[in-house]
Amino acid sequence: MAIDYVMPKLAMAMNEGTINEWLVKEGDFVEKGADLASIETEKVSYDVESPESGYIHIIVPAGETVDCEVVVACFAASEEELAELQARDSVASPGVAVEAVAPVAATAESAAVAHRSAPEVVTTGGRIKASPLARKLASLAELELSAITGTGPGGRIVKRDVLAAQQKPAALAAAPSAGDVLARIPIQGMRRTIASRMTQSLHEAAQLSSAWESDITDLLEVRAGFVAREEQLGTRVSMNAFLVKALVYAVRQVPIANSCLENDEIVIYDNINLGVAIAVPGDTAYDSGLMVGVLHDVHRMGVVEIDIAMKALVERVRAGGASSEDLSGATITLSSTAGLAPPGMTTTPVLNQPNAALLGPSTPIQRVVMRDGEFVNRTMMPLSFTFDHRMLDGEPAARFMQALHECLEHPELMLA
Repeated sequence: MAIDYVMPKLAMAMNEGTINEWLVKEGDFVEKGADLASIETEKVSYDVESPESGYIHIIVPAGETVDCEVVVACFAASEEELAELQARDSVASPGVAVEAVAPVAATAESAAVAHRSAPEVVTTGGRIKASPLARKLASLAELELSAITGTGPGGRIVKRDVLAAQQKPAALAAAPSAGDVLARIPIQGMRRTIASRMTQSLHEAAQLSSAWESDITDLLEVRAGFVAREEQLGTRVSMNAFLVKALVYAVRQVPIANSCLENDEIVIYDNINLGVAIAVPGDTAYDSGLMVGVLHDVHRMGVVEIDIAMKALVERVRAGGASSEDLSGATITLSSTAGLAPPGMTTTPVLNQPNAALLGPSTPIQRVVMRDGEFVNRTMMPLSFTFDHRMLDGEPAARFMQALHECLEHPELMLA
Protein backbone atom coordinates (compact mmCIF):
# COMPACT_ATOMS: atom_id res chain seq x y z
CA MET A 1 0.00 0.00 0.00
CA ALA A 2 1.32 3.45 -0.92
CA ILE A 3 2.67 5.67 1.85
CA ASP A 4 2.06 9.43 1.75
CA TYR A 5 4.94 11.86 2.30
CA VAL A 6 3.85 15.25 3.63
CA MET A 7 5.61 18.61 3.73
CA PRO A 8 7.64 18.17 6.93
CA LYS A 9 7.49 20.70 9.76
CA LEU A 10 11.21 21.42 10.18
CA ALA A 11 10.89 24.14 12.82
CA MET A 12 8.36 25.21 15.42
CA ALA A 13 7.52 28.42 13.57
CA MET A 14 7.31 26.76 10.15
CA ASN A 15 3.83 26.87 8.59
CA GLU A 16 4.71 26.24 4.96
CA GLY A 17 7.66 25.12 2.89
CA THR A 18 8.95 25.41 -0.67
CA ILE A 19 10.37 22.46 -2.53
CA ASN A 20 13.49 23.96 -4.05
CA GLU A 21 14.52 20.74 -5.77
CA TRP A 22 13.60 17.09 -5.85
CA LEU A 23 16.85 15.14 -5.53
CA VAL A 24 15.22 12.09 -7.14
CA LYS A 25 13.22 11.66 -10.36
CA GLU A 26 9.62 10.58 -10.76
CA GLY A 27 9.40 6.80 -10.64
CA ASP A 28 12.85 6.25 -9.09
CA PHE A 29 13.19 3.55 -6.48
CA VAL A 30 14.37 5.41 -3.37
CA GLU A 31 16.06 3.74 -0.41
CA LYS A 32 15.16 4.82 3.12
CA GLY A 33 17.68 7.42 4.32
CA ALA A 34 18.66 8.56 0.81
CA ASP A 35 18.61 12.27 -0.05
CA LEU A 36 15.07 13.09 -1.14
CA ALA A 37 14.52 16.84 -1.57
CA SER A 38 15.78 20.32 -0.78
CA ILE A 39 13.10 22.18 1.20
CA GLU A 40 13.19 25.87 2.02
CA THR A 41 11.40 27.51 4.91
CA GLU A 42 11.10 31.28 5.18
CA LYS A 43 14.53 31.36 6.82
CA VAL A 44 16.73 28.45 5.78
CA SER A 45 17.03 25.50 3.39
CA TYR A 46 17.26 21.87 4.43
CA ASP A 47 18.12 18.67 2.56
CA VAL A 48 15.71 16.02 3.81
CA GLU A 49 16.15 12.25 3.71
CA SER A 50 13.63 9.70 2.56
CA PRO A 51 11.69 8.24 5.51
CA GLU A 52 10.66 5.18 3.47
CA SER A 53 11.83 2.89 0.68
CA GLY A 54 9.74 2.65 -2.48
CA TYR A 55 9.01 3.99 -5.94
CA ILE A 56 8.63 7.76 -5.64
CA HIS A 57 5.57 9.48 -7.09
CA ILE A 58 5.99 13.27 -6.99
CA ILE A 59 2.76 15.21 -6.50
CA VAL A 60 4.02 18.74 -5.79
CA PRO A 61 6.67 19.90 -8.30
CA ALA A 62 9.84 21.84 -7.49
CA GLY A 63 9.19 25.54 -6.98
CA GLU A 64 5.81 25.08 -5.30
CA THR A 65 5.05 26.35 -1.78
CA VAL A 66 2.54 24.39 0.30
CA ASP A 67 1.40 24.23 3.91
CA CYS A 68 2.97 21.77 6.33
CA GLU A 69 1.25 18.38 6.42
CA VAL A 70 0.10 18.65 2.77
CA VAL A 71 0.94 15.48 0.82
CA VAL A 72 3.78 16.27 -1.60
CA ALA A 73 4.74 12.74 -2.72
CA CYS A 74 3.92 9.06 -2.28
CA PHE A 75 6.02 5.91 -1.96
CA ALA A 76 4.66 2.99 -3.97
CA ALA A 77 5.51 -0.59 -3.05
CA SER A 78 5.62 -1.75 -6.69
CA GLU A 79 5.77 -0.43 -10.25
CA GLU A 80 2.13 -1.41 -10.71
CA GLU A 81 1.12 0.68 -7.70
CA LEU A 82 3.25 3.55 -9.03
CA ALA A 83 1.35 3.47 -12.33
CA GLU A 84 -1.95 3.62 -10.41
CA LEU A 85 -0.77 6.67 -8.45
CA GLN A 86 0.38 8.45 -11.61
CA ALA A 87 -2.98 7.88 -13.24
CA ARG A 88 -4.87 8.95 -10.12
CA ASP A 89 -2.98 12.20 -9.68
CA SER A 90 -2.56 13.22 -13.30
CA VAL A 91 -4.67 16.33 -12.73
CA ALA A 92 -4.98 16.48 -8.94
CA SER A 93 -4.09 19.57 -6.95
CA PRO A 94 -1.80 19.12 -3.89
CA GLY A 95 -3.85 17.98 -0.91
CA VAL A 96 -7.18 18.53 -2.72
CA ALA A 97 -9.44 15.86 -4.23
CA VAL A 98 -10.85 16.61 -7.69
CA GLU A 99 -13.26 14.94 -10.05
CA ALA A 100 -12.11 11.73 -11.72
CA VAL A 101 -10.61 12.01 -15.20
CA ALA A 102 -9.38 9.64 -17.83
CA PRO A 103 -6.03 8.16 -16.78
CA VAL A 104 -2.90 9.18 -18.63
CA ALA A 105 -0.03 6.91 -19.66
CA ALA A 106 1.32 5.14 -16.63
CA THR A 107 5.08 5.41 -17.08
CA ALA A 108 7.17 8.35 -15.99
CA GLU A 109 8.55 8.70 -19.52
CA SER A 110 5.13 8.97 -21.18
CA ALA A 111 3.96 11.32 -18.42
CA ALA A 112 6.88 13.62 -19.24
CA VAL A 113 5.98 13.51 -22.95
CA ALA A 114 2.37 14.39 -22.12
CA HIS A 115 3.55 17.35 -20.04
CA ARG A 116 5.80 18.67 -22.81
CA SER A 117 3.00 18.51 -25.36
CA ALA A 118 0.33 19.98 -23.08
CA PRO A 119 -1.51 23.05 -24.40
CA GLU A 120 -1.12 26.40 -22.67
CA VAL A 121 -4.50 26.08 -20.98
CA VAL A 122 -5.54 22.58 -19.90
CA THR A 123 -9.15 21.91 -18.99
CA THR A 124 -11.10 19.03 -17.53
CA GLY A 125 -14.78 18.95 -18.40
CA GLY A 126 -14.65 22.66 -19.23
CA ARG A 127 -12.87 23.51 -15.98
CA ILE A 128 -9.37 25.00 -16.16
CA LYS A 129 -6.87 22.98 -14.14
CA ALA A 130 -5.33 25.16 -11.39
CA SER A 131 -4.29 24.68 -7.79
CA PRO A 132 -6.52 26.28 -5.14
CA LEU A 133 -3.77 28.75 -4.23
CA ALA A 134 -3.29 29.72 -7.88
CA ARG A 135 -7.04 30.32 -8.26
CA LYS A 136 -7.06 32.52 -5.16
CA LEU A 137 -4.02 34.56 -6.27
CA ALA A 138 -5.45 34.99 -9.77
CA SER A 139 -8.75 36.19 -8.34
CA LEU A 140 -7.03 38.72 -6.07
CA ALA A 141 -4.95 39.99 -9.00
CA GLU A 142 -8.03 40.06 -11.28
CA LEU A 143 -6.34 37.73 -13.79
CA GLU A 144 -8.20 35.33 -16.07
CA LEU A 145 -6.98 31.75 -15.67
CA SER A 146 -7.52 31.23 -19.40
CA ALA A 147 -4.74 33.76 -20.07
CA ILE A 148 -2.17 31.99 -17.88
CA THR A 149 0.14 29.21 -19.06
CA GLY A 150 0.31 26.31 -16.62
CA THR A 151 3.67 24.68 -15.82
CA GLY A 152 2.48 22.27 -13.13
CA PRO A 153 1.83 18.54 -13.57
CA GLY A 154 -0.22 17.94 -16.70
CA GLY A 155 -0.21 21.66 -17.48
CA ARG A 156 -1.92 22.61 -14.23
CA ILE A 157 -1.69 26.31 -13.31
CA VAL A 158 0.28 26.74 -10.07
CA LYS A 159 1.36 29.64 -7.88
CA ARG A 160 4.51 30.50 -9.84
CA ASP A 161 2.48 30.81 -13.07
CA VAL A 162 0.17 33.42 -11.53
CA LEU A 163 3.10 35.37 -10.09
CA ALA A 164 4.81 35.32 -13.48
CA ALA A 165 1.63 36.56 -15.16
CA GLN A 166 1.40 39.45 -12.68
CA GLN A 167 4.89 40.60 -13.61
CA LYS A 168 4.37 40.58 -17.38
CA PRO A 169 2.51 43.92 -17.75
CA ALA A 170 5.16 45.83 -15.81
CA ALA A 171 7.94 44.23 -17.83
CA LEU A 172 6.24 45.12 -21.13
CA ALA A 173 5.62 48.70 -20.04
CA ALA A 174 9.27 49.17 -19.12
CA ALA A 175 10.63 47.64 -22.32
CA PRO A 176 10.52 50.71 -24.63
CA SER A 177 12.72 52.83 -22.33
CA ALA A 178 14.94 50.02 -21.01
CA GLY A 179 18.58 49.72 -22.00
CA ASP A 180 20.72 46.61 -22.18
CA VAL A 181 19.98 44.17 -19.37
CA LEU A 182 22.88 43.62 -16.97
CA ALA A 183 21.27 40.79 -15.02
CA ARG A 184 17.92 39.20 -14.19
CA ILE A 185 17.43 37.99 -10.62
CA PRO A 186 14.36 35.81 -10.06
CA ILE A 187 12.14 36.78 -7.13
CA GLN A 188 12.32 33.38 -5.50
CA GLY A 189 13.82 31.61 -2.50
CA MET A 190 15.25 34.03 0.05
CA ARG A 191 14.52 37.09 -2.10
CA ARG A 192 10.84 36.15 -2.29
CA THR A 193 10.75 35.62 1.48
CA ILE A 194 12.34 39.03 2.11
CA ALA A 195 9.91 40.72 -0.28
CA SER A 196 6.93 39.00 1.33
CA ARG A 197 7.97 39.68 4.93
CA MET A 198 8.89 43.32 4.36
CA THR A 199 5.64 44.03 2.50
CA GLN A 200 3.64 42.21 5.17
CA SER A 201 5.42 44.13 7.94
CA LEU A 202 4.69 47.52 6.39
CA HIS A 203 1.12 46.51 5.56
CA GLU A 204 0.16 45.12 8.97
CA ALA A 205 2.12 47.11 11.57
CA ALA A 206 1.52 50.74 12.57
CA GLN A 207 5.19 51.63 12.12
CA LEU A 208 6.75 54.85 13.30
CA SER A 209 10.45 55.77 13.42
CA SER A 210 12.05 58.41 15.63
CA ALA A 211 15.56 59.79 15.16
CA TRP A 212 17.98 60.41 18.02
CA GLU A 213 21.66 61.26 18.42
CA SER A 214 23.92 60.20 21.27
CA ASP A 215 27.38 61.36 22.29
CA ILE A 216 29.55 58.22 22.28
CA THR A 217 32.91 59.94 22.84
CA ASP A 218 33.35 58.44 26.31
CA LEU A 219 32.10 55.06 25.13
CA LEU A 220 34.76 55.02 22.40
CA GLU A 221 37.41 55.49 25.09
CA VAL A 222 35.97 52.56 27.03
CA ARG A 223 35.99 50.42 23.91
CA ALA A 224 39.60 51.42 23.20
CA GLY A 225 40.52 49.87 26.56
CA PHE A 226 38.86 46.59 25.53
CA VAL A 227 40.56 46.68 22.12
CA ALA A 228 43.95 47.14 23.82
CA ARG A 229 43.29 43.83 25.60
CA GLU A 230 42.27 42.02 22.42
CA GLU A 231 44.82 39.23 22.78
CA GLN A 232 43.87 38.61 26.41
CA LEU A 233 40.12 38.70 25.73
CA GLY A 234 40.29 36.58 22.58
CA THR A 235 38.29 39.05 20.49
CA ARG A 236 38.40 42.61 19.22
CA VAL A 237 35.23 43.85 20.90
CA SER A 238 32.99 45.65 18.41
CA MET A 239 30.83 48.70 18.99
CA ASN A 240 27.78 46.51 18.35
CA ALA A 241 28.50 44.58 21.57
CA PHE A 242 28.26 47.82 23.57
CA LEU A 243 25.09 48.81 21.72
CA VAL A 244 23.55 45.49 22.76
CA LYS A 245 24.42 46.16 26.41
CA ALA A 246 22.86 49.62 26.15
CA LEU A 247 19.77 48.11 24.56
CA VAL A 248 19.47 45.62 27.44
CA TYR A 249 19.70 48.51 29.91
CA ALA A 250 16.94 50.40 28.10
CA VAL A 251 14.67 47.33 27.94
CA ARG A 252 14.96 46.92 31.69
CA GLN A 253 13.74 50.51 32.07
CA VAL A 254 10.90 50.11 29.54
CA PRO A 255 9.99 46.39 29.33
CA ILE A 256 7.17 46.83 26.80
CA ALA A 257 9.78 47.53 24.12
CA ASN A 258 10.72 43.85 24.47
CA SER A 259 7.37 42.52 23.33
CA CYS A 260 5.61 40.78 20.48
CA LEU A 261 2.07 40.71 19.19
CA GLU A 262 0.46 37.27 19.36
CA ASN A 263 -3.11 37.17 18.06
CA ASP A 264 -4.88 39.86 20.09
CA GLU A 265 -2.39 40.00 22.95
CA ILE A 266 0.73 42.02 23.64
CA VAL A 267 3.21 39.58 25.15
CA ILE A 268 6.01 41.22 27.17
CA TYR A 269 9.04 38.99 27.64
CA ASP A 270 11.38 38.88 30.61
CA ASN A 271 14.26 37.27 28.72
CA ILE A 272 15.82 39.33 25.93
CA ASN A 273 16.44 37.45 22.68
CA LEU A 274 18.11 39.85 20.27
CA GLY A 275 17.39 39.58 16.56
CA VAL A 276 20.42 40.66 14.52
CA ALA A 277 19.87 41.70 10.90
CA ILE A 278 22.60 39.97 8.86
CA ALA A 279 23.40 40.59 5.19
CA VAL A 280 24.19 37.33 3.40
CA PRO A 281 25.83 36.88 -0.01
CA GLY A 282 23.62 35.95 -2.94
CA ASP A 283 24.17 33.61 -5.87
CA THR A 284 25.56 36.37 -8.08
CA ALA A 285 27.52 39.59 -7.70
CA TYR A 286 24.25 41.52 -8.02
CA ASP A 287 22.21 39.52 -5.54
CA SER A 288 22.21 39.50 -1.76
CA GLY A 289 19.97 38.44 1.06
CA LEU A 290 18.95 39.39 4.57
CA MET A 291 18.40 37.07 7.49
CA VAL A 292 17.72 37.73 11.16
CA GLY A 293 19.91 35.66 13.45
CA VAL A 294 18.97 35.46 17.12
CA LEU A 295 21.17 35.80 20.21
CA HIS A 296 19.24 34.21 23.05
CA ASP A 297 19.31 35.60 26.60
CA VAL A 298 21.67 38.52 25.88
CA HIS A 299 20.70 40.02 29.25
CA ARG A 300 22.79 37.29 30.88
CA MET A 301 25.93 38.10 28.85
CA GLY A 302 28.82 40.48 29.34
CA VAL A 303 30.25 42.65 26.57
CA VAL A 304 32.97 40.17 25.60
CA GLU A 305 30.58 37.22 25.61
CA ILE A 306 28.11 39.14 23.43
CA ASP A 307 30.84 40.03 20.95
CA ILE A 308 32.06 36.45 20.61
CA ALA A 309 28.53 35.03 20.34
CA MET A 310 27.44 37.63 17.78
CA LYS A 311 30.44 37.05 15.51
CA ALA A 312 29.92 33.28 15.67
CA LEU A 313 26.21 33.72 14.84
CA VAL A 314 26.97 35.94 11.83
CA GLU A 315 29.50 33.40 10.56
CA ARG A 316 27.01 30.50 10.86
CA VAL A 317 24.25 32.43 9.10
CA ARG A 318 26.45 33.58 6.21
CA ALA A 319 27.93 30.10 5.79
CA GLY A 320 24.45 28.54 5.63
CA GLY A 321 25.02 26.55 8.81
CA ALA A 322 22.51 28.27 11.11
CA SER A 323 20.18 26.08 13.15
CA SER A 324 16.45 26.70 13.57
CA GLU A 325 17.22 28.05 17.06
CA ASP A 326 19.68 30.53 15.51
CA LEU A 327 16.84 31.92 13.40
CA SER A 328 13.85 32.03 15.72
CA GLY A 329 12.61 33.53 18.97
CA ALA A 330 13.66 37.20 18.64
CA THR A 331 11.95 39.59 21.06
CA ILE A 332 13.61 42.83 19.84
CA THR A 333 15.86 43.55 16.86
CA LEU A 334 19.12 45.36 16.07
CA SER A 335 19.76 46.47 12.48
CA SER A 336 23.05 48.35 12.29
CA THR A 337 24.36 50.19 9.24
CA ALA A 338 27.25 51.75 11.19
CA GLY A 339 30.28 51.91 8.93
CA LEU A 340 28.20 51.53 5.76
CA ALA A 341 25.96 54.60 5.74
CA PRO A 342 27.46 58.09 5.35
CA PRO A 343 28.47 59.60 8.71
CA GLY A 344 25.54 61.26 10.44
CA MET A 345 22.91 59.63 8.21
CA THR A 346 19.76 58.29 9.91
CA THR A 347 17.93 55.28 8.52
CA THR A 348 14.38 54.02 9.11
CA PRO A 349 14.51 50.20 9.16
CA VAL A 350 11.40 48.07 8.72
CA LEU A 351 10.18 46.13 11.76
CA ASN A 352 11.02 42.46 12.15
CA GLN A 353 7.53 41.24 12.94
CA PRO A 354 6.11 40.23 15.32
CA ASN A 355 8.61 42.30 17.37
CA ALA A 356 7.37 45.62 18.72
CA ALA A 357 10.67 47.46 18.30
CA LEU A 358 13.87 47.71 16.28
CA LEU A 359 16.98 49.79 16.96
CA GLY A 360 18.89 51.09 13.94
CA PRO A 361 22.26 52.70 14.81
CA SER A 362 24.18 54.34 11.98
CA THR A 363 27.67 55.68 11.27
CA PRO A 364 28.98 58.17 13.90
CA ILE A 365 30.09 61.65 12.92
CA GLN A 366 32.48 64.18 14.44
CA ARG A 367 30.54 67.30 15.39
CA VAL A 368 31.03 70.48 17.40
CA VAL A 369 28.47 70.60 20.20
CA MET A 370 27.81 72.74 23.27
CA ARG A 371 28.92 71.18 26.60
CA ASP A 372 28.84 73.13 29.88
CA GLY A 373 28.73 76.44 28.04
CA GLU A 374 31.61 75.61 25.71
CA PHE A 375 31.88 74.36 22.15
CA VAL A 376 33.68 71.00 22.05
CA ASN A 377 34.36 68.40 19.39
CA ARG A 378 32.46 65.15 20.11
CA THR A 379 31.61 61.92 18.31
CA MET A 380 27.87 61.63 17.78
CA MET A 381 26.02 58.45 16.77
CA PRO A 382 22.69 58.70 14.88
CA LEU A 383 20.05 56.28 16.16
CA SER A 384 16.74 55.30 14.63
CA PHE A 385 14.05 53.61 16.70
CA THR A 386 11.26 51.95 14.76
CA PHE A 387 8.31 50.76 16.80
CA ASP A 388 4.82 49.37 16.32
CA HIS A 389 2.30 51.93 17.54
CA ARG A 390 -0.17 49.13 18.21
CA MET A 391 2.03 48.10 21.13
CA LEU A 392 4.09 51.18 21.99
CA ASP A 393 2.79 54.70 22.26
CA GLY A 394 5.03 57.72 21.80
CA GLU A 395 5.67 58.21 25.52
CA PRO A 396 7.13 54.74 26.32
CA ALA A 397 9.04 54.81 23.02
CA ALA A 398 10.60 58.14 24.05
CA ARG A 399 11.44 56.79 27.51
CA PHE A 400 13.14 53.80 25.94
CA MET A 401 15.32 56.05 23.80
CA GLN A 402 16.07 58.30 26.77
CA ALA A 403 17.34 55.28 28.70
CA LEU A 404 19.41 54.10 25.72
CA HIS A 405 20.79 57.61 25.22
CA GLU A 406 21.71 57.83 28.93
CA CYS A 407 23.51 54.50 28.84
CA LEU A 408 25.51 55.32 25.71
CA GLU A 409 26.63 58.66 27.12
CA HIS A 410 27.41 57.11 30.53
CA PRO A 411 28.92 53.71 29.64
CA GLU A 412 29.51 52.82 33.29
CA LEU A 413 25.78 52.01 33.42
CA MET A 414 26.14 49.15 30.94
CA LEU A 415 29.18 47.74 32.71
CA ALA A 416 27.71 47.84 36.20
